[in-house]
Amino acid sequence: MTIKIRTAKMVLATLLSIYIANLLQLEHTLAAGIIAILSLLDTKRASFVTAFKRLLSTLTAFMIASIVFCFVGFTIPAFAIYLMFYVPIAYRFDLQVGIAPCSVLVTHFIGAASIALAWQVNGLLLMFIGASSALLFNSWMPSSKSELEESKVSIDENLRVILRAISTLLFGRELDIKLGTKITQVEKMIEHTKNTALIDYDNQLFRKNDYSIRYLQMRQQQLVLIKKMSFSLQHVTLGTVQSRILAELFFDTAEQLNEKNTGLLLLSNIATLYKEFRQSELPKTREEFESRAYLFQLLHDVEELIEVKRAFFTDKEDSEDEEK
Repeated sequence: MTIKIRTAKMVLATLLSIYIANLLQLEHTLAAGIIAILSLLDTKRASFVTAFKRLLSTLTAFMIASIVFCFVGFTIPAFAIYLMFYVPIAYRFDLQVGIAPCSVLVTHFIGAASIALAWQVNGLLLMFIGASSALLFNSWMPSSKSELEESKVSIDENLRVILRAISTLLFGRELDIKLGTKITQVEKMIEHTKNTALIDYDNQLFRKNDYSIRYLQMRQQQLVLIKKMSFSLQHVTLGTVQSRILAELFFDTAEQLNEKNTGLLLLSNIATLYKEFRQSELPKTREEFESRAYLFQLLHDVEELIEVKRAFFTDKEDSEDEEK
């Protein structure tokens, strides 16, 4: 939610709250506007949960305040005693979001020197009007779907660039990009997009869809494997027969990396490569042996990278079947 949208919502929710409170001829109507401001949060779900907790918190605060003021009087020490009881209870039952606004409403009892039913109803209505106005304006949130789709496409394209770069290295050629820098860049892109996906998920009140979150978690798992591969590359003798075979696999993986690809064909190719590696001539030196071991590890890692996508695709099909 941009600053402009947030500001517009705050102004409109505040004005509406105060207008309704004045229309009902309540006391301290500005408090309804302040409560509306405090209740405008980043997502629909957070706003609804907070509004519900604040209403419960108001009932709790008014009950405690009524008992304390009845026995101690409408004094500053009495307000301190109220806080001594109310604050721990609010935290104990996860109602701390109401501490500030509810305590402001409680001070109205001190100003009026009364805990009469009329003042209790006045305070509850102020809380209800402020929270409801915030919910009304927060019921509309700008859609993040197009932004998420663009980000996912960009992440996939950058992952293809990284896989092509690994392929280029295995062929024994020089890179025109810094592999480590590109991996870090994609890592930040995924984290940022995942935060957007989480906000989008929290804005879905009824039929919730976590596809984008799971998709980004899948890409995050793949990137962890790619970082592991980049370490193995430092110990591989580049440009050998085996490394060139593996280079072709990485190139094919890059070309087939997209949202819809299941990876079955690549897994079949990898099974063939395992056979070729086992049947190839044994290394003659320690350096060749170590390089071959890291190449074999790379083959295993790229297989796991594809398996991660395959598992995601299978989970997606299962969840779609359940919805049907």
